Formats: sequence, C-alpha cells, structure tokens
Amino acid sequence: MSLSDSQKLDFLINSMTEVQKNQASLVQLVSRVTALETRVTEQDKTIASLQAEIKTLKDRDNNREQQSRGNALRIYNFPGSGDEVNLAAKVYEKLLKPILAAAKAKGELPTLPQVGNTIEDVYRTGKFAAGQNKPPPPIVVKFSSPAVRLAVLRNKRNNTPPPGENQKKMSISEDLTPATHRKLKDLLADERVAKVWTLNGSLRYVTHSENSKPMMVKSVFDSNDKILS
Repeated sequence: MSLSDSQKLDFLINSMTEVQKNQASLVQLVSRVTALETRVTEQDKTIASLQAEIKTLKDRDNNREQQSRGNALRIYNFPGSGDEVNLAAKVYEKLLKPILAAAKAKGELPTLPQVGNTIEDVYRTGKFAAGQNKPPPPIVVKFSSPAVRLAVLRNKRNNTPPPGENQKKMSISEDLTPATHRKLKDLLADERVAKVWTLNGSLRYVTHSENSKPMMVKSVFDSNDKILS
C-alpha cells in the first residue's frame, strides 16, 4: 500500500523531530562529558600537586633523620651474644682502637682517644637470631667527636681487624635511614650503575657510561629511571 503525499510529509516531519531530539540529547551528553573531562583534569592536577607536596615532606623528614644520625656509624658482623656487657669497651678494643691508632700515626689525630672520649652511645639494632650462620645484628656507634668519626671512616679499609674463626669480616658504614639504605641497595643492584657510595648520608653514584662523572641522588624516593635519566 503506497503512502499518500500527506502521509509521507507527516513521516518526514516526525523523523526530523526525532533526529532533532537525538541531536539535542547528544549535545547534552557531549557537554556533560566535556565537563567531566575538565573535572578529571583538575583532579589530576590536584593529585599531582599533593603527591609532589608529600614527596617534598618525605624528603625533608628523611634528610632531618639522616642529619640526626650524622655523628654515628654502623658496624656489621661484630661478634657477640645476646647477653652483652660493656659493649662500648669491646667495640673500642676489638675494632676502633687499631683504626684510630692508624689515624694517629698518620697525624690525623693528635692523640689516641680512649673509649670514654670516643663513644658517646652504642647499641645493637636487633636481637640475635637463633641458628648457625645467622649474622649478628648490626651495631650503631654514636661518636663523641665528628673528628674521631671521620678518622674511623678514612682509615677503616686497611686497619679493620681480620675475622676470627667461622666469622665474617667486620665492616663499617655510615648510619643510613631506612629509605636511604633501600635506595642504596636498589642502585647497587642496577646494571646501569658502576659504583654507589655515601657521603655525609647522601648517595653518590657513577654509571657505566663513558666519561661518567659522580652524581648525587637528589631524592631517595625517586625511581632509578628518574635518578639515572
């Protein structure tokens, strides 16, 4: 059955009206999406700003904590037991005294400081673990003088006493914050890094690239990719 001209006209008018309604709905939808995208963009900016602020605060707190550890060193593999008496005297006689004696012989110290003028505080950082081949918990030594601490760092390499039987060699390092220590381990494990060390609690590194110069890690909370870029 064919449609009359009047019916065709009505059909076209109705179709156009429907299209106009759909166009109006589409315009409203596009407007809403645009507004939503604007809100998301603003939220992303706010989140990025807050993340940067949090990172700044974390860096500041880590730097302050590191500064508070500035007169201390950490000793690894120092033998002992769970019941330790006169730990300061033991650390001084067994480890620090020969190192300080070498510093005095080189003229870095006027006299050989005794234990009371060397160690302000000393403690183990944990408990001894049960079982064989478990390393003793590290020892933190807070020095009475920055000069004595520096003398230990300068002369530790060739003057640390050899290990006893069934013992690992003792080692001395700066007392790093947990965050700085984690980043130190991350960089040590990175194949792009040739060498990593600390200087006054901050990290320095050299890459394997030709003519690489020592660089400082600005933030221990940055990724390795960002640090090495």
